[in-house]
Amino acid sequence: MIRLFLSPKELTSQEILIHGENAHYISSVLRVQTGDMLTIFDGQGNRYICMINKIHKKEVIVEKIKKEAYSAESPILIALAQGIPKGDKMDFIVQKSTEIGVKKIIPLVTERSQVQHTAKTERWRKIALSASQQSGREKIPDIEEPVSFKEFFNPPIPLLTKGDEGGLYDKTFRGIIFSEEEKNQNLKKVLKNFEGSATITLLIGPEGGFSDTETKIAVEKGFIAASLGPRILRTETAALSAISIVQYKLGDMG
Repeated sequence: MIRLFLSPKELTSQEILIHGENAHYISSVLRVQTGDMLTIFDGQGNRYICMINKIHKKEVIVEKIKKEAYSAESPILIALAQGIPKGDKMDFIVQKSTEIGVKKIIPLVTERSQVQHTAKTERWRKIALSASQQSGREKIPDIEEPVSFKEFFNPPIPLLTKGDEGGLYDKTFRGIIFSEEEKNQNLKKVLKNFEGSATITLLIGPEGGFSDTETKIAVEKGFIAASLGPRILRTETAALSAISIVQYKLGDMG
């Protein structure tokens, strides 16, 4: 079934007008017909089952059939602070981490980042929107503007709370920083510290990982250093592996 996001103010009438890129996507790309069904999410925990009544190239009119509460969000709110990789790897990370259920993505410029400046934030937000629609999520992850590693910690960016209001953290630990140099603690062991937590932040380095100085700073700020095992993973593999394991152990995968 087709899935779209619209703002609550666009969903006040029985008949809903869809225009712009969404209308083009429905009419010209998907080539739907009148009578076809689609699902619209309002980003506030509701979904609307609708039927297509009229189709034009620039607008589509649908009728609301049913409104119902709906949630496909994980009970653990995951923030991914990702060192920006080169090429289009960040596109892939944003898309797949959205599908897995990440709540917030903070692109990081680190000591070893080959990308020091980028203007791709809006592109990543569109990718997150598309991935949310495809995967049936009712909320779109927040994609923050890129920040340097130091800016991330000084002052610390408000992360996630149970109500997603930022500024408060669970228990003692704020999250996990992944390091190839960490030999004593793997992710499975470290996650025992987060049982019962409402939020967790994962720090993933770019190609080459984090420097020793960056890892030390993160640990001083309340993060635990951990490894993802004896094999060296590409940054995009590390991000998706870490999120998947957290979702399996603390969230809703499994």
